[in-house]
Amino acid sequence: MKDDLSSIFHKPEFKELLAKYADMLDNHTSVYFEADEITLLAEFYASMGNIKASEEVVDYGLSLHPDNLDILIFKCHNLIAKGNTNDAQCILNTITDQNDYEVRLLQAELYLAQKRTQEADALLDQLYQDEKDIDTMLDIAHVYMDDHQKKKAHYWLEKAYSEAPENIGVLEEMASYHFSFGNPEEAVKLYNQLLDEAPYTLDFWHNLIRCYIRMYQSEKAMEAIDFAMAIDDTNLITWELKSNCLLLENEIDQALECLFYIEKHTTEKPYIQNIIMSIYFIVQDYQKVLEYSDKIIASGKLPYFEMASLYHKRGISHLRLENQSACKEDVEQGLAYDNHSSELYLLKGESHLDEKKLEDAQAAFHYGELFAEDEAEAAAYIGTAYFRNEYWEQALEYLRKEEELNPDTMHSNYYLIAYCYYRMREEKLTFTYLVRGAVFSSSSLKKEEPVLSPFETDEHFYELAKDIFLKIKSGEINPMEYLNE
Repeated sequence: MKDDLSSIFHKPEFKELLAKYADMLDNHTSVYFEADEITLLAEFYASMGNIKASEEVVDYGLSLHPDNLDILIFKCHNLIAKGNTNDAQCILNTITDQNDYEVRLLQAELYLAQKRTQEADALLDQLYQDEKDIDTMLDIAHVYMDDHQKKKAHYWLEKAYSEAPENIGVLEEMASYHFSFGNPEEAVKLYNQLLDEAPYTLDFWHNLIRCYIRMYQSEKAMEAIDFAMAIDDTNLITWELKSNCLLLENEIDQALECLFYIEKHTTEKPYIQNIIMSIYFIVQDYQKVLEYSDKIIASGKLPYFEMASLYHKRGISHLRLENQSACKEDVEQGLAYDNHSSELYLLKGESHLDEKKLEDAQAAFHYGELFAEDEAEAAAYIGTAYFRNEYWEQALEYLRKEEELNPDTMHSNYYLIAYCYYRMREEKLTFTYLVRGAVFSSSSLKKEEPVLSPFETDEHFYELAKDIFLKIKSGEINPMEYLNE
């Protein structure tokens, strides 16, 4: 967990710098910035996930300071993150002082990205022999952490800790290590230790909150948020963490209020608007999804790689609001950003089903399956899409496929399978899957569910399902013989 730089990004001086840069872009003019201002702006955009904007800042900075070491190193970092290691190496080779500490550290990072592990190890070992101080050990550990090499990172952190067990930097890097490699409990101890030494450091409070959220300890997270708010109740990172905690507690309205506060005060509105839109999508407020997607598209500032997902949410919303033509437009727009998007092809297939174009739907679903990262998830989507449109045989094929691939994901889909067999007059198999539904997803029988299950509109089927559930509960039916057929 790297320093999030909120202490800098939140200051009025940085806000003025950001406004100055934004004005330059809006007015299509050229303005002079110091090299350190360029790297700070680039770091800000990178921290917001806007890599394109970060790269644009760096390129502008190099037009002003073509030989500046910090900007060149930042550009190399961006290229490595994108997998362009050859381009990064070319830039690195142009730097005059190849013995500079930061240049050597970057070369080691580049070696690791290129899977040249032995060369990276040798370079980092030599770097330590030349420097032999705590900061060098921490830098080496950080390089290994970024490359997900747990054992090597731990070796250098332990080496630093053995020499300086109370050093703030050592404790912070050790806490980050534990958080990054799935041990938030140990990270909590270290962040509390850090806060004993520096109780007004917001970065430490923020990382402690992240640990509690990772551990699903929302009450402790909220206590830490209160302390962070007492230090600075306008810090936007604290407000975002508070929204995350409230979402963990399923307090949707309160979480949205936090995000609205951020939206009002942030200079990077598309980032937070995308989060708001995603929440509205989850709670199925499709009009709000469209409202926020319009804002984001109009800004033109959402990172390129997130646009396909935005158009998917937008397309789903239009489909659920029965606007077929708009849904189709969204699908095509989304595929222009990512023509291997499984979710967009699945949506395209579903929209064809709504138009009763079965062959077109099957073709789209084929690509949805082909590009899917989770085959069972794709099968479930296709199966329920066929089910909603009353293609019982096709629905059954894909729902059974989901059952074979991952039975743990079935839940109420057992009742969907039962209903397919029921409509196809397969009484024995209907009974089998009604038993499975009763065992694994009995909550689906509750009438108070906000969205009626399909069998609830078929009174005979619903009563049949309810009767089997009661007979299992009373012991009249032994479900075990129906679970493994």
